[in-house]
Amino acid sequence: MWPTSYIAPYSGPSHSPSQDEASQTRALRAGVPGTKASALFPSKTSTRASKPSRRARSWQRSILSAGLAAIIGGTGIWLTEALIAPQASQAYTSRLDLFLARESGETYDTLLRRAEMAARAGAQRSFDQDLLITNVSVTVVAEGDGITVPILALRVDRDQWRARPETYYWATYYRTAEVLLNTPASSLSF
Repeated sequence: MWPTSYIAPYSGPSHSPSQDEASQTRALRAGVPGTKASALFPSKTSTRASKPSRRARSWQRSILSAGLAAIIGGTGIWLTEALIAPQASQAYTSRLDLFLARESGETYDTLLRRAEMAARAGAQRSFDQDLLITNVSVTVVAEGDGITVPILALRVDRDQWRARPETYYWATYYRTAEVLLNTPASSLSF
């Protein structure tokens, strides 16, 4: 069975440290060279051993300066590039489909002129409504006698439209639209 209390072994009569031991302890604490612990515990007053030399400090400062310059230089280049040449914005395209009903007795040329005016108004309205729109695509579809046929397609970007806002210049005309609209629906079979 284990003992319930621990009794320290007898070490003899207690004694006070001698004067030699006390001076040794003070020397250890002060870090006096030549004592046993002076190598283990450097003194607080001996700063030469803990500080790097002047040459080492100069080398560390130059590395620090070079690193700081690289960071600032890289950031400066990025910032200058962002200010001088900002990121290109994405192109936004507005798509618009317009449907025109053919009036009774209306000629194809009259219908085509109405389609050009509607496409012009649609393109201008799209550019005016949103400043971020860079391209407009307008398709004009004519309906008549049960047939639906695209007549023209207008595709233009903002700079082109600003330089020349004319539908006939930028539009693509579908040549078969006239033949299909003038043919009676009963004669067409699919």
